[in-house]
Amino acid sequence: MRILRVGRRVSVIYIFYRGVCDKKDFTDFLGGVEMDQCTRRDFMRKTVIGAGGIMAACSPGFSGHDTYKHVYVPRMAVNPDIDNLRVVCGVNTAMAKRDPVSWDMAGQNEPIDGAQVDRTLDAMAISLSRKTDASDAWKTIFRKPESKPWDAVKAAIKVNCIGKNHPRVAVVNKICVELNKLGVQYQNIYIYDGTHNAGPLYTAFIGKGLPERVIVSYKSQALGGTVKMTIPEKKNGAYQCTRMIADGSIDILVNIALNKSHDASLGKTTLTLKNHAGTFEPLHIHMGGGLDYILAFSKSNALWGGSPVRQQLCIVDSIWGSAKGGPFTVPDKRLDRLIMGTFSGAVDYLIAKNIREPLMGVDHGPIDRFVKEFGYTEAEMTGWESITV
Repeated sequence: MRILRVGRRVSVIYIFYRGVCDKKDFTDFLGGVEMDQCTRRDFMRKTVIGAGGIMAACSPGFSGHDTYKHVYVPRMAVNPDIDNLRVVCGVNTAMAKRDPVSWDMAGQNEPIDGAQVDRTLDAMAISLSRKTDASDAWKTIFRKPESKPWDAVKAAIKVNCIGKNHPRVAVVNKICVELNKLGVQYQNIYIYDGTHNAGPLYTAFIGKGLPERVIVSYKSQALGGTVKMTIPEKKNGAYQCTRMIADGSIDILVNIALNKSHDASLGKTTLTLKNHAGTFEPLHIHMGGGLDYILAFSKSNALWGGSPVRQQLCIVDSIWGSAKGGPFTVPDKRLDRLIMGTFSGAVDYLIAKNIREPLMGVDHGPIDRFVKEFGYTEAEMTGWESITV
């Protein structure tokens, strides 16, 4: 920050945050009074509380506080045709022909049979939507704003790029293809991780596993960078968020996570809820925000805003998973599973209870909060369905 004087005739000072408020912002805020012509009276009349007023005026448009309206309400439906608490697990031992020789991107994707991944996801979509064929299933899962034709719809896929284990290219490709079948142009589909960077991992697969013209973003760059967005926490704090998610430019958001471990205080797992540490800045998790912060941004307008709701599908690539060691470690268990649901809290809770605990021997931290914070009880978590493909 810099301390500057306001006007040549007075000694009033204000706080100027580099990169947040510029000279034009300040002039507009003062009703046309130029910065170097500002008097003490101009300054105090407009700011009322000094630096606090400046901060509010110069913050990006998505970071309002008391007047900011959060759209999420407890038990809010993602999709009126699909129960929030319905979660489908697809089991197919043919998706991976063998374990990877190495855990770089080429190594972990080489053993994957893309046709078997497609077959599994189609069967899961049919089960989730309770339709009889895959085409109708995907049409039920993905919805667009009424005001837009499909070829104007923009979609984003949040992948997990931390560590060595990443969503398999075949899983990401299937989502791109199904969106395109509905009419979404490939050049309107963005693959991103705003923190750990999808660019170096997925760009090499464009035209070689991923459709031509799909955009793989360098961090959040292709989606306009980041902007501060208010989330529904106690203080209505504002945190950096991928801009096109925050401002509503993205109509359909798909969350593709991994089955990983993490600190006990965060539930001892990293699944779809925490995957948006990469849509929102993750540092606050480790600076005291913890699980409270994750649950708060999981209720934000970035995910629940839009008409229809922006985040429409959550997938966990659990072909391999890690029971311990944190999100940076390579998997220690082959599971041959993909999981799908519309509501991230139920997806994460039910994976913990139906895969991580019985199949991986993991005990968990406060995962009850994954559902209680959204207005549900643990007793209601009966929507798990496992299908063998």
